Amino acid sequence: MIEFRGERPEHRRNHESTKITGTILLLFFLWLAFTASDAGRATYIESEPMREPSGLVLLVVDGLGSSYVYPEHRPYALDGSPLEGAVLFNLSGSGARVVDLQVPVPETTKSHSILVTGRADVEPEHPGRTVFDAAREEGYLCLGVLQRGDAMPVLQEMDAVLYLDDNSLHGAEPIPGYRAGAAVDLLNPIFQKWRDAFGSYTDEPGVPGYIEYNAWALDAAADVVSRLHGQRFLMLVNAGGADSAGQDLGADGYREVVSALDEPLGKLAEACRRNHVLLVVTADHGMVFPGKEGKGGHSAEKYADRLEARRVPLVFLGPGVEELNLGGSWSQMDIAPTLLSLLNISASLTGNGREMPVAESFQLAVSGAPEDLTLWQGEERLAEGSAGQCIFWGLSRGAYVLRAGEKQWTVSVNGDTAVDLGRPGLGKGWKRIVGVVLILIINLVGMAAIVRTWRKD
Repeated sequence: MIEFRGERPEHRRNHESTKITGTILLLFFLWLAFTASDAGRATYIESEPMREPSGLVLLVVDGLGSSYVYPEHRPYALDGSPLEGAVLFNLSGSGARVVDLQVPVPETTKSHSILVTGRADVEPEHPGRTVFDAAREEGYLCLGVLQRGDAMPVLQEMDAVLYLDDNSLHGAEPIPGYRAGAAVDLLNPIFQKWRDAFGSYTDEPGVPGYIEYNAWALDAAADVVSRLHGQRFLMLVNAGGADSAGQDLGADGYREVVSALDEPLGKLAEACRRNHVLLVVTADHGMVFPGKEGKGGHSAEKYADRLEARRVPLVFLGPGVEELNLGGSWSQMDIAPTLLSLLNISASLTGNGREMPVAESFQLAVSGAPEDLTLWQGEERLAEGSAGQCIFWGLSRGAYVLRAGEKQWTVSVNGDTAVDLGRPGLGKGWKRIVGVVLILIINLVGMAAIVRTWRKD
């Protein structure tokens, strides 16, 4: 009989395997220590109280081109002749105004879907996630007062809607609809009132009929805003009179109808102001005319690439926004993420839109912060930070200084801003290098263990 003395071979292999496994685990935890973010331990510091609106009204004026209502722009017809614009004091007189915003597709249904998703490739019949989904998850009531333009999936996003499925100005009747569980007792009397009032708004022929068609949508929206005390909501309002006037009445009729928007827009803006509601005014497309005479259009090939068709207004009026004219080139895709940010809704969409820096206050996220970090503006000490990661809220646009002991860092805030002060003796770049090296070592150790086991077997 052969007697084995010392360790058996299989015991030795198990022991070696255990050592290798322990080495890999040790290296893995070292990698986590070097690469783990401090975000989970973020401390939030409010520098100034933020004004968050109690609700938001998104007014889409169908066919309203900014070439006709912005003082910076001038409309021209296809034949090159200049056209007259309109003055809307309640649109361009205050708030945050985006000077150059263009729609990817100057067509009503597609444009509305881009507006609420932030995606240029959206299919109107299958829009996917929208601003209404994100708002509803945060307890917002989603409402619509719509004269045209939305595919059925968008209508189904609403908790309650008053909708005209007929584009004709005369003889149509708004249809109220409600999602199961919506606040029907609160909303039904309001919607019934404005359904019954529609006929009296549109009984006149010609230009007055188009003017009152718009006024009905804005007046109804103002009434809804005034009655939703204490209820957070997101309401989409579509006024279709300007688009119809452009295609039916020509350039002069279009200008008259657009000019008449100022009065009902002022009423809606005042209702929103009294109730601490943010009003956002935009359009789904503009309008192009062949000349001073002739009916307009926007989606046909000869119109679709014109600035008069693609450039639309975007104005934010109310709490939480700064009084400014925002320069640069912006897309309709940027509206959806901006709306959610102004409502302080963090849920993301799948679009490629950028958040516009129109808020009156922003956040400054600092990572790698030392223990004694403080935030200054000029000679005024605004707040104390904390080690690791801290986020300062409620900062207005401007220059700030972060101080810690003898060190200081100048930071410019022009929108939500993030800075990394790094860890003592180990900057962000070195952290990344060390992390990569540790990953390579873990992989090499693992491969060596596999090869060694394979050879012994």
